Amino acid sequence: MNYEFVNEQDFLIIRLSGSAEVNERLLAKESLAPYLLQVHQKVIIDLENLAKNGRVYIVGVLNTIKKEFQLLDSEVKLCSLKAELHRYFQENRLDQIFDIGRSVESTKQSFKERNNDR
Repeated sequence: MNYEFVNEQDFLIIRLSGSAEVNERLLAKESLAPYLLQVHQKVIIDLENLAKNGRVYIVGVLNTIKKEFQLLDSEVKLCSLKAELHRYFQENRLDQIFDIGRSVESTKQSFKERNNDR
């Protein structure tokens, strides 16, 4: 799996691509290390270019990323799930654990809306 990290305004966007393998969550933690030293209140994980296989393993990766950033008091949201992966999340009630947006832009907007509610 490939990890691309983009700092954009107040957001850290993590673009995942390729397919998740068996020990991918361990590799994810290693890839995150430099970004965990920085302050990021809003983290978006973009899954648009994720391969169709490895659904079970991607959940471990997403949990690892979410946990690491939540420990730093950051909010983490997912976006751009393909229909098959979104259905998998719904069937396994993962949509109740992860905040899921349609696109990077709509997910950015949802952060702003939530901050205005406070």
